[in-house]
Amino acid sequence: MSDIKVTIIGVGGAGCNTINRLNRKNFTKYNLLAVNTDTQMLETINTSGVFAIGPITTKGFGSGGNPRIGRAAAKESTDQLSKILEGQDLVILTTGLGGGTGTGATPVIASLARKLGALVIVVATQPFTFEGKLRKEYSDKAVKSILRASDSFIEINNDGLLSINSDNKSLDESFKYADNALIDIVEEITSVIADSGLINIDFADVKNLLSKSGKTFISKSKIEKNQKIDEIYSDLKKNLLINYDFKSSRRVLLSIKSNPDFSLNELNTIATKISSFLYDPQNILIGVNNTFHKKNIVEATLIASDLKFSFSDQIDQNDDMKTFSFIDNNQPSYHSQNESAKMSPLLSFKKLIRLPIGFN
Repeated sequence: MSDIKVTIIGVGGAGCNTINRLNRKNFTKYNLLAVNTDTQMLETINTSGVFAIGPITTKGFGSGGNPRIGRAAAKESTDQLSKILEGQDLVILTTGLGGGTGTGATPVIASLARKLGALVIVVATQPFTFEGKLRKEYSDKAVKSILRASDSFIEINNDGLLSINSDNKSLDESFKYADNALIDIVEEITSVIADSGLINIDFADVKNLLSKSGKTFISKSKIEKNQKIDEIYSDLKKNLLINYDFKSSRRVLLSIKSNPDFSLNELNTIATKISSFLYDPQNILIGVNNTFHKKNIVEATLIASDLKFSFSDQIDQNDDMKTFSFIDNNQPSYHSQNESAKMSPLLSFKKLIRLPIGFN
């Protein structure tokens, strides 16, 4: 894994929050980059790389909740983004959909990274239903563009928080749960590649699994050794923050961490149950690391891709990126790239891009 270049990018407010949390967890194996149109928000991120996109388009004041502005900002900064993304093997984009910057810029950045040769995975949250039809409309259009621009798309449904959290949970605790879901997914994807084991999964395996795979399902289970092994399968079948299942998946990765006592029969039980759940499995990739330091604990990660409905239900193949445009007369106007707007001192180029030493 040391030779694999990985960049994790948080786009917009929700994405930058994820980067902040990864920073606090000392998630330093890979390049971390926070991308936003709001420079004030970026100034709160101290330890990772930051990039304020669209200085002429937004003057550093944000996108005003307008995806057109977020998209224009990313387009304006394409040259700088290309330099950052060039040579990366894996790019993971994390964002929240329904607003301006994340919704508009994420498809642009994903498409650029993919054109530069990276495997591109997007992990995004959908807005709550109570946030209104406009944000849902923005989000739905972004999903179509993201599916087209990326290799793999993992969609998190924020409404799932309503069924997971009790009335006693505070608003902050509930949002942290969603943030942690994003972080867990990023960690699981990268750990599957990084961990070597008795049955090894390498980056080529993951690339084959997720390349051009569309909508993707991911879940994790952890049980104690004295529990029934079937309980892992029950947990893996569900992820309450993902509102689609993986029955139609044709490519599945099952990664297991265990102690040396983990048996072939236990592996067979889990893998057979997962296989029997699928309509038409084409390839089930299995990895086992039996040097797990937590004794009497078995952890399993399931990544299911190539869902049959992911493109037919979500995308018009004749669409192009031009369809990702939003017209809302109530939204603030923005300056085009052709205008001779000058950047304020806050938006000096050194302030716009700050990459940590060793960012590769």
